[in-house]
Amino acid sequence: MIVNVKARYADGVLTPLEPLHLDEGTEVVVSIEDYRGAVSDAPSSGKGEESIPQMFERLRDSVPPETWDDLPTDLARNKKHYLYGHPREEEE
Repeated sequence: MIVNVKARYADGVLTPLEPLHLDEGTEVVVSIEDYRGAVSDAPSSGKGEESIPQMFERLRDSVPPETWDDLPTDLARNKKHYLYGHPREEEE
């Protein structure tokens, strides 16, 4: 089970900003993301869901910056060429 929960760090302790539905003593793995850089302030549903802007930011950040320059400029027009090998459509 994955749950995204906002927390505040103070005096060496992470304190969740919403209730956690865990049994006492449950061990968990914590991944840290600095919230100051987040796209959306939408409240978390507590079900591990992320907003669409958060998803796009996460996906964008997962691609090395230099890779964006290598994408073809005619990708939308020639998607069938790049996906399935169809002949390329030339610009009119």
